[in-house]
Amino acid sequence: MKTIIVDDMLLDIQLLELKCADMPDLEIIGKFTDPQEAMTFAQQNAVDFALLDIDMPGMNGMDLARNLRAIRSDIIIVFITAHPKFAVDALKMKADYIIFKPYDREDMEDMLERAKLLHQRQKKRFYFHTFGDFDMFVDGNPIHFRSGKAKELMALCVFREGRPVSIHDMIEHLWGEDAAATPENTGYRRTIKELSDTLKAYGAEELFARERGSLRVKMELTDSDLQDFMNGKKDALCSFQGAYMQQYSWAEEGIYALVERKEMMLSKKEQDK
Repeated sequence: MKTIIVDDMLLDIQLLELKCADMPDLEIIGKFTDPQEAMTFAQQNAVDFALLDIDMPGMNGMDLARNLRAIRSDIIIVFITAHPKFAVDALKMKADYIIFKPYDREDMEDMLERAKLLHQRQKKRFYFHTFGDFDMFVDGNPIHFRSGKAKELMALCVFREGRPVSIHDMIEHLWGEDAAATPENTGYRRTIKELSDTLKAYGAEELFARERGSLRVKMELTDSDLQDFMNGKKDALCSFQGAYMQQYSWAEEGIYALVERKEMMLSKKEQDK
């Protein structure tokens, strides 16, 4: 788990880092005495796990935790504090664990075990592969769509990153502008039903939201190589080689932004070395 440590006392950071040194499941990618710097780092890098002091000047640990959750809702938050009076506030903001100073080896092991369990539970059932050809997986198994158009419709919804796709947008992308003049000739209703039936067959119907005149995918229930890429994960950065949903011409407009972002993130990583 990619981990950051935030404490206004440098000696406490060094002690905590020493305690975590032989815990291979924790990869410490950032250490900060300034909570604002920690928040900026989390905006630009994928962070799974945050070890936070509470009583800090300026932005305290509670406020920092709320800001980190706003950046990444599934981040695991553990508070390390010398003040039991903060326990109630920590529970109210739904911290995942609290360790009280002075702590020992057993406290750290308990914390790590809980963090690992939480991290495993956060793995989502639905995964989209978008670099290269588009494919969808449920519980690690590939989805076989009822038709090519049903698969393309799902790809379009993912391309829109969960924003509503109108009937007009669907027809324009899947059948072209000529067909948009006579939508009834496209069979778009059949395509929507084929996609709905496919998801239902795989126990994934919760993923698809139909609204008046539009439909969308609930992206908050999914993982994807694109999401990993946007979070700065190294494997995802390497896997993007300029191909994105390559079987669909309408997806080409998204490639430039991905290439530009990759160059920016690689440049930043090089500067941080």
